Amino acid sequence: MLIITNLDQLHCQFEKVAMALGTFDGVHLAHQFVIGRAVEWSRQHAGTSMVFTFANHPLSLIHPHRVPPQLQTLAGKTAQIKNQGVTVLVRIPFTKALLHLPPEDFVYLLATKIKPKHIVVGPNYSFGDKGAGNPAMLTGLCERYGIETEICPEIHEQGVMVSSTVIRGLLASGEVEAAARLLGRPFELSGRVVHGDQRGRSLGFPTANMQPAPQILIPGKGVYAVKVKVGSRYYNGLCNIGTNPTFVQGPLRVETHILDFDREIYGKPITTLFLGRLRAEKTFGSAAELVAQMKRDLQQAQQQYFH
Repeated sequence: MLIITNLDQLHCQFEKVAMALGTFDGVHLAHQFVIGRAVEWSRQHAGTSMVFTFANHPLSLIHPHRVPPQLQTLAGKTAQIKNQGVTVLVRIPFTKALLHLPPEDFVYLLATKIKPKHIVVGPNYSFGDKGAGNPAMLTGLCERYGIETEICPEIHEQGVMVSSTVIRGLLASGEVEAAARLLGRPFELSGRVVHGDQRGRSLGFPTANMQPAPQILIPGKGVYAVKVKVGSRYYNGLCNIGTNPTFVQGPLRVETHILDFDREIYGKPITTLFLGRLRAEKTFGSAAELVAQMKRDLQQAQQQYFH
């Protein structure tokens, strides 16, 4: 997949472009449908499939404090888009110039810079200054340039509308299995392993203390059954998200006990895939009570999630 990070790199160099437009945070099932329609059109017409998105959230320029926690890193989003079979990813910075670009000028930019034949968007897509453009306006503006438009329907999974907002709510509540159904895969959290207080080692459950990437959503407090990717290998594990209330309550931590693993990984990146929530965070009367519960957690995880 070719990645373009500057509009000056385009210059109408691709044939019969089918382009998916959107923010695509999470690349969930609804996003996959939109992108998939562009990929399918390009295959049917021997053309080029393209995703046009932004490297930063548009709200980061308007209301930085209102930028929602992101469902994945930029690298994660890029990898998921590549997995959809996309040929070209246009991933440009959202700038002040783009912020104030009228809808008509945004479509003109696409029509002259890229010359797409087919544009695909979701039902709630907005564009242009103050988000004034909507799918109906996009269709009308694209007709001026002979560009076909395809407005995808809402996507529902088990009666729930698939959206990034819904997924964020599920994850914040610890409902990682429900979130995975809407994402089409387990939610992932990536970061480097940092030094902790090594209390887990003294309890017989050594943990990798992860420092997640900034601005990425962290699931609600609790204990989870997870898969952990270290290098190219996957391991089973238990992840605790919380403040260690049994001891001295501290900042929120993401600590993972990796099964059948004894390598030194401080400073190295790991990825945690959340399979299911085992229980909420709890304060125990002693370290012995905590260890007994952790053993029960492990047994439950092995029975329900590790096969």
